Amino acid sequence: MKIKDVGVVILAAGKSERMKEMKAFLRFDETHSFIDRIVENYSSWGCREIVIVTSPDACRRINTEKNIPEWVSLIVNDHLDFERFYSVKLGIGAINTSPFCFIQNIDNPFIDEEILDYLYQYRSPEQYISPVFMEKGGHPVLLNRKNMKQILSWPENSATFKEVLSTMDSRRIEMQDERVLVNINNPGDYDRYFHKNQ
Repeated sequence: MKIKDVGVVILAAGKSERMKEMKAFLRFDETHSFIDRIVENYSSWGCREIVIVTSPDACRRINTEKNIPEWVSLIVNDHLDFERFYSVKLGIGAINTSPFCFIQNIDNPFIDEEILDYLYQYRSPEQYISPVFMEKGGHPVLLNRKNMKQILSWPENSATFKEVLSTMDSRRIEMQDERVLVNINNPGDYDRYFHKNQ
């Protein structure tokens, strides 16, 4: 495995009101929760910096379960009333050395090395990279250092991430993998992908 010049911010601070339980700890398989799976995939792929932005409750549970490597950074979002952009901002502030950074949602544990390789090859210091499947925008997006600086200097913490991204140059990358659109928000979504057997 070659360490790559890219970090990732994993957004895991949402209230998960529709799911009724914290998405980070939903079972992916017998040995992995969503957060375990996502961290393992980015780590094995060669991500240089991994930052998880969590709620206070999720942070305590992660520290108790000790399934996440110690070198992974945990950042607590104490303002869950803000949009997820504030979590993005907090996470990017902890990406110290990487010129590029993926933004990964906790509700899509299917992002794997194949998807990351495909997006990474298009990295650009001028444009952020946005995966697209059947004309629908997906995740993870891949930011550059210029984007990160713009986000850190954005004056409104309650802005939406979509609103902030709309001010930046982007390159939309057509994917042949619909997993970039996955968004597991409620028990019905979870059952659809995991068939109640996880």
